[in-house]
Amino acid sequence: RGSMTRASVSVARCTPRVFLRGRRSMTSPRSTARARIARRVLAHGNRARGNRVDAVIDPDDVDGVPYEAPSKQPSDDLRGTGVVLPPITWASDAWRWGSAIGDAHDAAAVVRAALNASEDARKRWLVSMISTSPLPEQNYVPWEECKLVLALSWQLSGHRGAHACANGAGSWLDVMENLRRGYYEENNSVGGDVALARDMGERLSEAGRGLIVDARRAASEATNGDEVWTHDAVRRATAAAVLLELEFLEVGI
Repeated sequence: RGSMTRASVSVARCTPRVFLRGRRSMTSPRSTARARIARRVLAHGNRARGNRVDAVIDPDDVDGVPYEAPSKQPSDDLRGTGVVLPPITWASDAWRWGSAIGDAHDAAAVVRAALNASEDARKRWLVSMISTSPLPEQNYVPWEECKLVLALSWQLSGHRGAHACANGAGSWLDVMENLRRGYYEENNSVGGDVALARDMGERLSEAGRGLIVDARRAASEATNGDEVWTHDAVRRATAAAVLLELEFLEVGI
């Protein structure tokens, strides 16, 4: 829990200005939903510590305050690693997770090179992942890229001996193994990434589970209960909570 708190404070410092403005900077309630979710993700650890980062502001709190246009468009600071993934990943025989050859090995090399370059690179990626939406023009970090980053983080946690779940519910390596077996793919009867989000959420600390509740509420309220947007917000908030608990910002992948 402590490491998640420190990471949340760190991410807040790199948040693009557009997320820290009010609804005047947003073009639609759906865009506002992402701003609300990003705010909750970044402020979550600060609430746990009883601290406040002044830059993290609830969009509702700034009505009536003159809006200053940001110097850059929001997408300028939002991007993934640039990895090009095959159409089929975890359900493909060519993926070969854990092998020194195969699609997974090639993709992991690209992702590691991008995210292990610096803590700032990881901060930018995490904010971009949280800020991604179902809109094609806001697909900064595709969900399959996020799954690969999660798997690499779990793999590293095993090497570090830090794979035990914070709430005592087993090991993150169990989830990684289910991912390797294709258990969470959409053509599997268990429910695809709905099951992945559930299995991750069940293993999070109390603070991490609270983050998921916040994200679900924010997305539902801002989009009038849109199921697609709410599901995407929940799975990304869950992934963010997992990465923060595994000290993604501090140690990389």
